[in-house]
Amino acid sequence: MTSLFLEPFSGLSGDMLNGLLIDLGGDADKLRLALQDFSIGEYKVNVERTEKSSIYGIDFDVCIKNHGKDTGIKNDFAHHHHHESRGLVEIVNMINGSGLSGTVKEHSINVFNDIAKAEATVHNVGMKEIHFHEIGAIDSIVDIVSFFILWEQLDIDKVYSTPITEGSGTIHVAHGEMPVPVPAVMQLRKNYPLKIIQDFEVKTELVTPTGLALFKEIAPIFISPTDMYVSKVGYGFGKRNTGKFNALRGSLLTSKHSKQEVRSNNDEVIKIEVNIDDQTAEQIGFAVDKLFENGALDVFCTPIQMKKNRPGVLMTVLLKTTNFNKIAYLVFKHTNTAGFRYQTMKREVMKREFKSVEFEHDVVRAKEYKYKDITRRKLEYEDCASVAEKRGWSLYSTYKKLQNLF
Repeated sequence: MTSLFLEPFSGLSGDMLNGLLIDLGGDADKLRLALQDFSIGEYKVNVERTEKSSIYGIDFDVCIKNHGKDTGIKNDFAHHHHHESRGLVEIVNMINGSGLSGTVKEHSINVFNDIAKAEATVHNVGMKEIHFHEIGAIDSIVDIVSFFILWEQLDIDKVYSTPITEGSGTIHVAHGEMPVPVPAVMQLRKNYPLKIIQDFEVKTELVTPTGLALFKEIAPIFISPTDMYVSKVGYGFGKRNTGKFNALRGSLLTSKHSKQEVRSNNDEVIKIEVNIDDQTAEQIGFAVDKLFENGALDVFCTPIQMKKNRPGVLMTVLLKTTNFNKIAYLVFKHTNTAGFRYQTMKREVMKREFKSVEFEHDVVRAKEYKYKDITRRKLEYEDCASVAEKRGWSLYSTYKKLQNLF
């Protein structure tokens, strides 16, 4: 599992979010293959790695067949022309009837429902009466479904975000000249804990209904992640000329404790033991995640038999001595225990540092462990998996090939 840190300093759109996930490692070829399940008209998904302000990122674009007119551009495909109009029920049936995974279907339908509800409120009609470009056009359908296909590829389980920046002024839409934020975006903001700031120097829309609805569905929390390492940084570019750097930046994060270097062969740790017999597996799993996120060195659970033959769980937490107060607080917050045991323990460990080499334009890392005259290396799984995916190799053969690099 991986966490994502979003920085929407220039707003949110479907193009930006899709471009970002591809720049962070999403596979565009696999995306196009998955999209073949949809019979929604003639379109192309164009993915281009390009630069803006000397920063490289991904320009993601859905190009629609321009029937009856030979544009002479991109094989007669034009950018974002809203020729198609479909209702919510048709779109939901189309998604449910596809070969997409259950996760992609569920999230995509949630987003369409959210946008349809907002537009229905704006136009004072029922959701089933909505036929408009925000959920009806081919590009919007592809933007939304593509995002969750890429999301599933990256296996992201938690999202953090800085506040969202919106523009100002007015913008011309299908219903005429509208103030920024547009009415549908304002409806999407209702009763949801968003943090949005307005840039009055930018006289155009920065946040689209599709972009905001996608953002809400992945439910970011507006806090700065701690005890995490940035493993990859990406950019998804917007289409508008805002006068500023128009991009969405995002970073993939991994737990800090798994990436730190160890310079000594011995240290001290604290071991906490907690007996639990009145919480669900989901609640215990949530507690384990919170402890890892806040710097626990290890957390594991063992089935035990408690008083009156009740089945229970022994949760064991290993942590640095300097992190005791923080972890102790989280144990009481996220478990139902009234107390726990702990002791300071001496630990003998192998020194650990990271090595990296370049393999056909990919960076491959390995942990190097040392203890006296013993040395061994372990390749980083994420790097090996990325190399294997790009080249169609098995993970086993990839490990065999890359071991020889170190």
